[in-house]
Amino acid sequence: MLGISIFLADRTLEENIAYMKEMKEAGCKEIFTTLHMPEDDIDILKEKLLAIAQAAKTLEMDLIADISGKVLEQFPISYLLESGVTGLRMDFGFSPREIADFSHKMKIALNASTLTPEFMDALKDHSICFENIEAWHNYYPRPETGLDKEQFIEKNKWLQSNGITTMSFIPGDGLKRKPLFQSLPTLEKHRHQSSFLAYLELENNCAVDKIFVGDLTLSAWSLHQFQMYAEGIIPLRVIKELPYALWDTVHRNRLDAARDAIRSENARTDEARFATEKNIAPANTVNRPKGTITVDNHLYGRYECEMQITLTDLPAHESVNVIGYVIEEDIPLLEYVRKGGSQFSFTAISND
Repeated sequence: MLGISIFLADRTLEENIAYMKEMKEAGCKEIFTTLHMPEDDIDILKEKLLAIAQAAKTLEMDLIADISGKVLEQFPISYLLESGVTGLRMDFGFSPREIADFSHKMKIALNASTLTPEFMDALKDHSICFENIEAWHNYYPRPETGLDKEQFIEKNKWLQSNGITTMSFIPGDGLKRKPLFQSLPTLEKHRHQSSFLAYLELENNCAVDKIFVGDLTLSAWSLHQFQMYAEGIIPLRVIKELPYALWDTVHRNRLDAARDAIRSENARTDEARFATEKNIAPANTVNRPKGTITVDNHLYGRYECEMQITLTDLPAHESVNVIGYVIEEDIPLLEYVRKGGSQFSFTAISND
């Protein structure tokens, strides 16, 4: 599940609400915000929070606020509940008893990275409501401070084995947050990766239940990727070399997935063959590095019209026409398309 971060002081209220609406359409269901802003006038901050909370309620999105003991002096629990905040991230400065008490009023997110078996036992001793407890990792603005993947996975598996939902941040590739403007990922390896690629890795390989965008916004292309993915499709940007009747078709990798190539299940159907010129002549039969998009010509007999994306470097073949290439940035996405039954589509970009 995809969530977003809203920083009340970094953008105008109108910009934040517009972003919330846009991301709701992309499948977003939750919002993270922080109340650790001592430089802001408290009355202005309360007005902003109330407006964001009301917008979230209208959009049917949960709003989780990061707090400390000091913040609660200015934002009492009763006020937060009345404002429309639906959950609290309680990182430091709270005792197991306090956290357990809060858990009976609303959703509570604890620091996933620092949660220990001993602290878990203390929470149980105080009758915490585990149905309202989640474990959230931090984002890390400073380069070289993000988490190590292997230790991260180990902690997440332990949390999930205890019935606790895990959450992590991916970087956004739109507006960055001041003062470092270095993106806000949980894993250091994701700092300069695309938002969508980082999302797929967390979802598929890292024992993560919920994923939030740490930065202020996503680029238009990333937003499109998430919208397509909500429909079960992974979009790939490509450079076209030859015309192809099925460039605009949503393809499906065969269930009997091949080792060396993604094979379109629908490219050789009767309908597809009718849409494609019959007796495809050999053309551009060159070497096929990883990410090459090919169509078999008539020399391959009954395999004519077979469309593939190579998963490894393959040599030229007189029966295989090279019709395009997945761009370098999107080649890592092929690891998630190669699973049998995965759907994918092509978006052409200029090769200038």
